[in-house]
Amino acid sequence: MQNINGGHIPRHVGLDLRNRRRSLSSDHGGNSSRTRGDRTPSPTAGDKRPRSPGDEDMRPAQAQKSSSSGGRPKAKDYDDVTQELIALAIKIYRCLLSTKHAFPDHMMELEFLRTAWKRACEQLNVAMDLTPTISKLITNRGSHFRGELKTKVKPLVELMYNFKSGQNKKTIGGNRQRGEDLKSNLTFTFKDITERKGIYRHPIFQKAVNAMWFANRRDEGPSFPEDFSPFPKEGLAIVLTAIENSIDEWATGIRTDLPFTTTDYRSVYESHIQALQKFEDQTQPHKILDNILVRLHNIGRFHSGAQPIVAGNTSVLRKADLDAAIKEYVDDDLTESEGEQGDDENC
Repeated sequence: MQNINGGHIPRHVGLDLRNRRRSLSSDHGGNSSRTRGDRTPSPTAGDKRPRSPGDEDMRPAQAQKSSSSGGRPKAKDYDDVTQELIALAIKIYRCLLSTKHAFPDHMMELEFLRTAWKRACEQLNVAMDLTPTISKLITNRGSHFRGELKTKVKPLVELMYNFKSGQNKKTIGGNRQRGEDLKSNLTFTFKDITERKGIYRHPIFQKAVNAMWFANRRDEGPSFPEDFSPFPKEGLAIVLTAIENSIDEWATGIRTDLPFTTTDYRSVYESHIQALQKFEDQTQPHKILDNILVRLHNIGRFHSGAQPIVAGNTSVLRKADLDAAIKEYVDDDLTESEGEQGDDENC
């Protein structure tokens, strides 16, 4: 068993969390003649994490089930300490989806899982094993996160892009044409979709950000300013992807539910990442995207009711202090050169 990122991950937590049972049976009851290269990669492979100065101060704990729900495992099945760890790890995992990659592959998923568990253990000063069941509780939040965003974005798309409900041919045709126009050359990203002005400044973006990350002072945006100030480019990309999914639902002219799946929309998300990166690179002298992302955070934080982030107090001398120091130096009989001879009266 290996200490990973502030907690312990057993060797049987496989890289492919979806195929855990198969990897477990292979590792414990399979053909022992396999070569090392044939083995399913282990998440604990590699060097152990060096112990940080505070590791010995962390409270060791073990996940204890206080009850059984009788169905799918739930966080509430565990004791209070474990529930608190799971809840915090899930929040951090969602932050990683927002700031790193919203559609992680298996390797990224494992990396996010480790990072989330490590940060949760460190913040709560608890060292606890990360079990396969708890791992699943955390990583399952990926699809929940994307589904939640879609739920918040869908009504905004209908309202702010002026799609109409109705069965007559004119309405259906208008919706179909509007959807095509919005998706053409990223028209839906412009503040003025007719004149194509104000790229990446359509007001729907701020509303989506407010609803998803800054709904209140305890939401992820205010709670994790190190992740959301400024608002992450990857977060804007997943907002763009969710909006595009909701526009796609109007492709026939009548809104039809369209699943927001990794299979269908990971490539769309990554294309938005690339477009944002290209935009940032080409406008860097003017810091246009930087300003957009700072504004998304600042308005979002204000919307949440959280206090503005204030820079730490810096040591600044008043002008009067500087003037007084100059006067003292001029009036002093001892010059700096005399002091070099060791004639300091305080020595």
